[in-house]
Formats: sequence, structure tokens, C-alpha cells
Amino acid sequence: MELNHTCLELLKILYDQQDYITIGGLAERLGKTERSVRYNLDMIDAFMEKKKLPFLSRKFGSGIYMEHTAEIEAILQGLLSSVTPYQYKFSTAEREIYLELCLMIGRRRYISVAELADHLTVSYGTITADLDTVEKWMATQGLSLVKKSRMGLQVQGEESLILKCCLRRLTENISMAEFDRYLCKKPLESKIALSILNELFNGLDIDFFRDMPKRIESVLNSIFSDESFGSLMFLLALQTQRHISGVAAPIRMPQHDENLPLTSEYDAAYMALELLGQKYAVSFTNGDYYFLTTQILCSKRISNGRSTLGRDTARSRRLDRVTDQIVSNIERIYHMDFGGQRTDLVEHLKAHLVPTIYRIRYHKNIVNPIYDELVTKHGQLLHNTAEAIKPLEECCEGPISQQEVSYIAMYFLAAINQQHPQVIHRPQIVVACGSGYGTAQVVASQMSRLFDVDIVAVLSGRDVSELMEKKDIQCDYIISTVDLPRLPDNFYIKVNPIFTQQDYRKILQFIDARQQSGESASRYLETADTLVEIARRYGAGSNVEQLKYEFLSALIHSSGPQDALGVQAGTPSLKELLQPNLIRMDVSCKDWKAVVEASTAAMEEYGYVTPHYKEAILRNLVDFGPGMVMFPGTLISHAAPEDGCRKLGFGFMTLRHPVSFGSKYFDPVQIVFTLSVLDSSTHMAALTQLFRMLSNQSCREEFFRARSKDTVLRIIQKYAAQYREEQSPI
Repeated sequence: MELNHTCLELLKILYDQQDYITIGGLAERLGKTERSVRYNLDMIDAFMEKKKLPFLSRKFGSGIYMEHTAEIEAILQGLLSSVTPYQYKFSTAEREIYLELCLMIGRRRYISVAELADHLTVSYGTITADLDTVEKWMATQGLSLVKKSRMGLQVQGEESLILKCCLRRLTENISMAEFDRYLCKKPLESKIALSILNELFNGLDIDFFRDMPKRIESVLNSIFSDESFGSLMFLLALQTQRHISGVAAPIRMPQHDENLPLTSEYDAAYMALELLGQKYAVSFTNGDYYFLTTQILCSKRISNGRSTLGRDTARSRRLDRVTDQIVSNIERIYHMDFGGQRTDLVEHLKAHLVPTIYRIRYHKNIVNPIYDELVTKHGQLLHNTAEAIKPLEECCEGPISQQEVSYIAMYFLAAINQQHPQVIHRPQIVVACGSGYGTAQVVASQMSRLFDVDIVAVLSGRDVSELMEKKDIQCDYIISTVDLPRLPDNFYIKVNPIFTQQDYRKILQFIDARQQSGESASRYLETADTLVEIARRYGAGSNVEQLKYEFLSALIHSSGPQDALGVQAGTPSLKELLQPNLIRMDVSCKDWKAVVEASTAAMEEYGYVTPHYKEAILRNLVDFGPGMVMFPGTLISHAAPEDGCRKLGFGFMTLRHPVSFGSKYFDPVQIVFTLSVLDSSTHMAALTQLFRMLSNQSCREEFFRARSKDTVLRIIQKYAAQYREEQSPI
């Protein structure tokens, strides 16, 4: 039997899922009704029965799960990797991207409208309308779409413009992770990626092209970022296809840089195109060599050897002086001395500045994927870096964008974070990164500072996958900023380059801090979060992420008398602070303001807080958003001690109907804990205990179901006892 598009989409979701997923969750992912999902799941079961495979597992309250046996995996890989436009319908945007790329790749000198319509399984009229949009877009890029009667369509314009536009569209829509999935015949995330890659590599030896950037790396003694590696591979395939079909026009030679042939990058470009010319019997021009050279020069790198501006020793010496001056400027601004790490910092920074200069010179824009995070968390560092790199402007022949500044700032962020290394035995960590050396070093420095680990290697995503497959890498854990499709999910953990709270939690759970004498990993994060919140209340608002770093580092290396819950002894527990008179059940509230008012009512009644406390909480929610919704369905309602706290105590309330607070991940709220604290320490044991409980989904669900005060108190007692048992010696 044939599976429709919805069935294929469901199979892909289930194939990638490591646990049960609800019907509602599937419906939301697909944009379908639950009824439609159930119907298509029945079709999948019929398909599985025909193939003599196990039925989908259905578990009440949990949802649907598909077994991951070798037999199922083999069949599904083949099925999902062979999905074509005939099995699902492209959206208008997807069709337009495919048309743009198909025409610019130029595998055929001319292509007819009917041929395009047939491939995309849409009408002639639909393709004609799509082509009108494509033609307008091409006009904005300085290109034209030529239509010749009885022949078809062809893109015309300067060859360098066609290559740049096509390459940009390719890298926008296909990542190296997607390409690796394509090579491994795994299902692709992007619906159009399969068709695009088939068009680009049609008739070509894909393994040969996969190897070409590696040859270039060998010539340069460098390792490209995954993004740049993929871009070079796509460019080489694109240049080859356009020459094979005869549509490639001569590329005009650059006038302003006669020193390009003196660079090692030119040597690498010449080597690559000569090999391709011999293999496919095509003749590349000097313009092709120059164009490829500029792309290599502008490429981001994970690691570099000693890099110069080609064999132009005068300009190289000037860059040496400029780089040294930039580092000195940062040391002056921050009143610090990089000491023994200064030499490495200067060399790595100089290697980064070489492609930076060429990117600016050739007007090649670069986007830092974590730019917004850097602005939010390290805005002052970006400002200081922009001031420090003023001497660079004389080398660049153009303005330095904020995106470029942010990449340079990441070198200083890593260097500043490494000023106080911890000298103890640590697990062996490999960092995998796809964005460039600066990003990789930021990840490595965060890991070293926060998690007591040794960074044994910083590699590109592709190199990690290959070394793991060959068993040529020795490490305890892999931390990656990119997907590693060739590796099982449990072999690595994917994080953001600048760690979020979720990343902290994931890493702690992954490593599990077993090197810390069996102590619970989550304790450190929870306590650090609590300390940051306290610091906020006392006016520390300039750099809370750095505060969290410091708190975590201190906690991991601290010791002292602690109880079973990992908190300082001698302070009241949660059960002691959550008195029965502060518990209210099944309260009806029309909106979030009413929730706050109701949750503070008992606290006011029994003299724990003043009426002003309620107003402070409401004001904080208006000013700072729903940050108090810290766990799914759970509000931790609080303000500063000076906002009206009179006695130490915790309140609890359940809602008759859940209420939305505007939290993207944790809405709607079902239960509310209200805190009244007098200082920075006396409530810490209770708060740590509460956070541990709320981190446990089963515990939260028990609170949600509670219908009496006694039940609430029994839940607290139960989990406190459970934690004590977990931490008892065997």
C-alpha cells in the first residue's frame, strides 16, 4: 500500500522521537486535527502489518512510540530518504527556491516550463506564476531570466554574480548536517534539500567532491568550519556543472588585488580546479581560479596554522603589529594581562583576521548565529571590542560590521573566561563546532569553567563523526553545537554556543557530575539559579549570566556540612515553611493578575507580607515578563524582601482552571508557590528542596492532581524522604 504525505511526515517524527509523543503533540507538529492524525496512524499500522513489522506502541496518557529495531530502521531509512515531490506537495516558497537553484545550477543549458512543472507535480499555470516571482527576485540580484521559444529558460548575468547568488541560496537551505544525512541516506529535515542536492550532484562523483575541501585544508594546514566546508564543496560542484553544460561565462579578473596569486589559498584553488578539470574534461579559466581563491580566503576556520596575508611580507608584518595592538587595547580596557596565553591569543586572532580582511574587501557579509545572544549577555564586551579593533580599519579598506566585531569579541570572551583555570583531574571532552574557531573556544571555555572537564580537542562536526566511526578519538563526552547525524543521539549532547539555562541542565544531566562524589548534578544549577535570583533582588542586574558562571564554579568546588538535599544544614525545610494555613485549593481566577492577588491573600491575612508585596509582584511581571513561571504549569510568585516581607514563609495554591502568563514553554499555570523571604540565606534549604521537587515531572503532576491540604503536605514529605533514600550510602 502507498503512504500519503501526512503518513510520511508522521513516520519521520516518530522515527526521530526517542520517547512517547501524544496525539495532540503530533497534531500540533503537523498542523492537523487529532482526528486526522489518528486516521493516518491507522494507515501506518496497516503498512507495518503488511511489512510484518511491529505495530506502533500506544500507551494511555503517554501517546505513541515506534520501536527502533534494526529491521524497522532499514526499511524506514529507505522509505524516507526516497521521498520525492511526487509523495508530497511543495509549498509555494519551496517551489520558488527550487526553481531559482535549478536554473542557476545550470546543469542543462535550457530547461522547459513543462519539465519543471512535471518535476514539481504542479500545473503549467502554477509554474508560470512561480517563475514571475523568481524573475523579479533575480532582477534584484542583477540577473535576468531569459526565455527562448522551443528551447526553454536560462539565467544570464555576470558569472561571478550567478555563482554568488546560487551559493548563498544553497548554504541558506542546506546545512552540512543535512548533507551528511543525504550521504547516509537518512531522512532530511528540509523537504526541498533532497531535490536540490540531486540536481547539484547529478552525474558527479559525490565522494570526490566531499573530499575536495579536505585536500584544500591539507594545503593550507587549516580546518574549515562546517559551514565553510559545505560552501566550498557546493561551489566546486556548481562550477563543475556549469562548465560541463557549457553555460559558464568567463569571470572578470579582480582589479584591486594583484597579490592573490601569491597566497597559499590560490595554490589550493589551482590544485582543486586542476583535479576537477582532469576528472571531468573541462577547462577552468583564470577567473575561476581567482573566484575560488577569494571564497577560500573569506572562509571561516575552526583552527589555523600561522597565517599571513599571502607572501606579501610587508602587509603581514603590518597585520602582526595591528593584532598585537588590538590585544593590548583589550588588556588596557579590562586592566588585565593575558600572560602566558597571550602568544596563542595573538596567533589565533591574527589567523582569524586574515579572512576577515578579505571578507570586508570583497563585500562578503557574514552572520554570527549567536549575535543576538552576545548582544544580550555580553553587550559591553562587544562595545569594548569595537573600540579595541580601530587599528584594523586601516587594513580592511571598508567598514567593519557588527557581525564581524562579534566574532572577534568571542576570542576575548574565551580568553577572559580562561584566566582562572581549575587544576584538577577532569573527564575528557571533545568540542564539536560548525561555526568557526571563536565559537568553538567560547564553548570550550564554558565547559572548562563550569563542569570540571579537560578539553582534549576542538574539532569540526564532520571530523568528530569520521573519527568516532574510525574509533580514532578517545574521550568521555562530546559536546556539540551542531547535529551529528552519523552518531547515535546518546553519543553526544547538542548545546547553544553560549549556554542557556536549558543547556546547563542538559549538560549536568549528561555528565551527571559523578566526579563530584556522587552528589546530584542538578543541585548546582538549582542553587546557582537561586543565588542569581537573590542577587537580582539586591540590585545585581548588569551581568547575571556571569554571576551564574561564578556561582556554579564556586558551588562545584565547595564543600561543607550538608543535609540529604544538598543544602546547608540548620535552615528550615520546605515542610516547616509551608504551613497548612498558607495552602489554598481549587481557586478560580479569571486572569494572571487575579492569580497573583489570590496567591498573596493568605500571606497577607496571616501577617507574612504587606499589601505592597502583591503590587511589587504584579509590577515585576509587567516589567520583566513571565520569568516567575519557572517550571511547566508552575508559578514561583515572589518579590524582594524590602517589598513588604514580614515573616519567612511559603504559600501554595491550586487553580480550578489553568491560567496563561505568556510563558512560551511553561504555560498554562496550574499551581502557585508564593515566597516571603527575609534575607539571602534562611530560605535556601526550602527553596532548593522545592526546585528539586518541581524539576521532577511526576512530582509536579501529583501537585496538579492534589485536592486537599493534607495531600500537598504528604507529597512534600514523600519526595523529601525519597531524596534522602537516594543519597543514602549503599
